Amino acid sequence: MKLTVGKIRSLCTDESFRRGVEYFREGRVHNVQLSSGKVTSVVEGNRSYRVSVKLLHQATDASCTCPYDFEGYCKHIVATLLAVAEDYERLAKEASEEDQRFSSILESSTEEQLKDFLRRETESDDSLKKHFLIYMTGEEVNGGRSVQDYKKGVAELYGRPSERTCDTLIDYGIRIDFSHFHDLAQRYVDRKRFIEAARVYQALSEVIAENMDMVDDSDGYYGGEFISALEEFASAINSARLRHEERATYIEYLFKKYVANDPDYFQESYEAALERICTSREDLEYWARLLSPHVPNSILSFDRNWEKHYESTQLLLMQAYILDKLDDQKSRAALYELLARHHLADEKLCSLYVKRLEKDGKTEEAARVAEEGVRCYPPQLASDLRHFLDRFYENRNPEKYRENLKNIFFEEEDWQYYRRLKEISGSDWSKILKEIIEHFSSTGNGEIDDADRSTLVEIYLREKMYDDALKEVLRSNSLEMLGQYYKQLSAKYPSEYFYAYKRLIMPFVDSRIGRDHYRDVVRELRQMKRINGFESEFNEVTRFIKEKHAKKPAFQDELNKL
Repeated sequence: MKLTVGKIRSLCTDESFRRGVEYFREGRVHNVQLSSGKVTSVVEGNRSYRVSVKLLHQATDASCTCPYDFEGYCKHIVATLLAVAEDYERLAKEASEEDQRFSSILESSTEEQLKDFLRRETESDDSLKKHFLIYMTGEEVNGGRSVQDYKKGVAELYGRPSERTCDTLIDYGIRIDFSHFHDLAQRYVDRKRFIEAARVYQALSEVIAENMDMVDDSDGYYGGEFISALEEFASAINSARLRHEERATYIEYLFKKYVANDPDYFQESYEAALERICTSREDLEYWARLLSPHVPNSILSFDRNWEKHYESTQLLLMQAYILDKLDDQKSRAALYELLARHHLADEKLCSLYVKRLEKDGKTEEAARVAEEGVRCYPPQLASDLRHFLDRFYENRNPEKYRENLKNIFFEEEDWQYYRRLKEISGSDWSKILKEIIEHFSSTGNGEIDDADRSTLVEIYLREKMYDDALKEVLRSNSLEMLGQYYKQLSAKYPSEYFYAYKRLIMPFVDSRIGRDHYRDVVRELRQMKRINGFESEFNEVTRFIKEKHAKKPAFQDELNKL
């Protein structure tokens, strides 16, 4: 694919793009290499970070060893992509020449030369030796390795406590590289040795799970690695095309892991793996037999014991899933009995009941259950039920349809429901609009949070109530909100906007230090500067800031860019 600045900009947030441009211009990107459509680099930040990018036909697939865990790509990947975009022809030419040279030398090499090279290299590179054995024989050792053998290898990556900064915790941002085991498993997959690959992935998932207490996983890296390993484990089992009798061993293994629930935040992943590998009726029936002793007769209320409530609900949802998949007459009857009995104990069971009734054409009954659930559960838990009622009411009950649309908008703040509500309200719109404004204006303590205030401003702008929109923006005492609605309001109310900036900019200037903060300050000052008619006052503000912070050269440097 062709990399352009516009394409790179679409892959990240504004902040990541801005910082990535800075890193690129500051020459922080080193060792950029392109080979077989894959780019690697080292980017200097707080430490050295390794970046890897696959340039696909219509997209990019990138990773970085930094702890960034927000939307889009990090600044290190952005800087690397910018470096590639600027110098792509040279990088591609060098990669092509290297490939041609390699192919030429390989073709001209004798069998004895190649054997000699392989002997020398495998003497010092055990990993290469293992890859060679797998390629030639399909096995790393005769008969393959056990899960325990692979676990020992994975466990060695965690090191000894003496190698870490404290006795039990691998520091935040330190990412153990499991790529050797992913590569090893992929080589087994390539040789269609799927069970051997499954052993590798099983070992990897088990060691990660067993060591979660000794890592700081605030960025979710280890959790993601666990999920990836377990998904690949299930995929390998499916690719092996086992008979049910053989597959049953793995179904039981995953179910025992699910029941053990250690650590508890991986339980859903074990259930998802079970759903993936239980592909036949025999599989589902075996799963149901494993589950049967654990299914509760009743669900404790959330208030009495939320842990027991959650555990019971998940087991019943698992039973419902199996019955729904089996879908014979006996299973359907059992499913309806389960859902009718428990649907008011948990909103997920209620939602599943409604979906099953709708699937079977029992829409009137589904609507009755959904209305019952809406009355029973708080709004934030009744979203699926309201969405069903949205479809049900649309051509049956205009009054309920309108009320339901309003409640969906209250909860989700999705503007499509606002538009639809306005379209069908006709002369009643002014009354409904008043209710909507009151809803977002009223809170228990008299304070409006930022999210509700933003929604109010959006409503006022949509309804061309600009004075009210300005009042809410000014009440926020927030530079962020001033900036958010700058385009819509600053030209209409230049005086109010300028003096709001003037009132808020000094506390913001003094709130932090550091070049990133100084750049943020300059960005806000640029917004002030664009408001026409206040040039002399703006110059006074900037002169005061420069004088007050005269001993901060980094700040002066940024201010001089205004």
